[in-house]
Amino acid sequence: MSSFMDLRGWAIEMGRLAEEFVAGFEAVHAYPPGAHTVCTVPAAGGVVSATALARQGVAGPLLEYYSHLGSVALPDLGTGIWIDDVSSLTAQVETGNYPNRLTGVVDDMVSVFATDGGGAMYALSHTTGCVYHLTAGALTGSTFELEETGYRIAAEDLWSFLKQVHTHLAAAVEAQHATLREAHGR
Repeated sequence: MSSFMDLRGWAIEMGRLAEEFVAGFEAVHAYPPGAHTVCTVPAAGGVVSATALARQGVAGPLLEYYSHLGSVALPDLGTGIWIDDVSSLTAQVETGNYPNRLTGVVDDMVSVFATDGGGAMYALSHTTGCVYHLTAGALTGSTFELEETGYRIAAEDLWSFLKQVHTHLAAAVEAQHATLREAHGR
């Protein structure tokens, strides 16, 4: 997937972009933004977190992610995106809110790690490494039975997914800058 520096670099750049996005948000949208955060974890905490998640069957690329990074909350980016921190992910799995298996039009083992503001989930495939965007289906226990049009492949792997989130945030910041330049006649 990536190296430690790539993940840390991604987090630093995302944090910078999130701050810039929040700073111009109200001037463009006429209401205040939600709390936008990109969290890293201390090295020792990341190792403990990854070990705990591995025992729960969480997929490999997510173990690398959680070894270095924590939650990401971007509530005003499109419909929003929330990548869980380890404790939230563990709680969601333990309470049965996140499936670990897909059935129906797709049969796969997965690790759900994020949600959007529309009630959909993002899940990493254990077999292909792709990231599914799960939008419609029935959750029964730890199984999510997908409807015919209830999913799409959001990214070929976790790193591509993270790059897409970065690209989306960078484009939103640029759109805000363009709107503000236009409003000020520049």
